[in-house]
Amino acid sequence: MILSILMKRKQELLDGMINPRNDLLTWMLAIREENQEPITRDELIDNFIGIVIASHDTTSILLTNSIISVISEQMEIFLRKRRSGEEKLTCTDLQSMKYTWRVAQEFMKIIPLVFENFREAVKDLYFGGYFIPKGWKVFWVSHGTQMNENIFENPKVFDPSRFENPSKPIFPYMYVPFGGGPHMCSGNDFARVEILTIIHHMVTKFEWSQGDSR
Repeated sequence: MILSILMKRKQELLDGMINPRNDLLTWMLAIREENQEPITRDELIDNFIGIVIASHDTTSILLTNSIISVISEQMEIFLRKRRSGEEKLTCTDLQSMKYTWRVAQEFMKIIPLVFENFREAVKDLYFGGYFIPKGWKVFWVSHGTQMNENIFENPKVFDPSRFENPSKPIFPYMYVPFGGGPHMCSGNDFARVEILTIIHHMVTKFEWSQGDSR
C-alpha cells in the first residue's frame, strides 16, 4: 500500500502536479543527499513507517491517561469553533491547546514512552567516577533524570504546571520522552499533532466522568 502511494506521488512530483512541500511523503521524495542523489526507495519507506509507528505508540500510551485532565480546555475550544461555524481543527487550534500538551508532557515524564535505550560512546570520558572508553555501549534510563528530585521538584506529584513555569531549569537530556540529539525520535512532531487532535475529538464527542477508584 505504501509503495503504491509512493510511486503515485513520485510521478505527480515529476509531472509538476504537486508542490514538493505538499505533505510529508512528497517532501521526503524531494530530499536530496549531499551528492544530489535522492534517498533510496527502501530508506524512504523505512523512515516513513518509523515515523507513523513511533507516533502511534506514543499516542496510545498517552490517551489512556490524559482525558479527564484536559476536558475543560478542549470543551472551550469546541464551543468556540461551534460558535464561529468552523468544523475542522486548524494549526492555530492545536497551538492553543497549551494545557493539554503540558498534561501530555507530565504523563511522559512520569510514565516514559521508552524507559531505556543504548548509546555508543563517541570518545573516552569519565562519568560519575567511572571511565567509559570510546566505543562502549552506554545504557541510559529515562527515570534517572525525569524522576530525579534534584532536577524536578516533587517528581512523583502529577503537576503539568512544571512545564509552564519550572522552578528549576530543565536542561537538555534531562527530559527525554523522545530521546535527544541526532537520534531523537523522528515522529515527535507528528505524535504531538496526533495526540492533541485525538484527545480533542474524544473529549468533545463523548461524556467523561471520574470512575470509582475502588
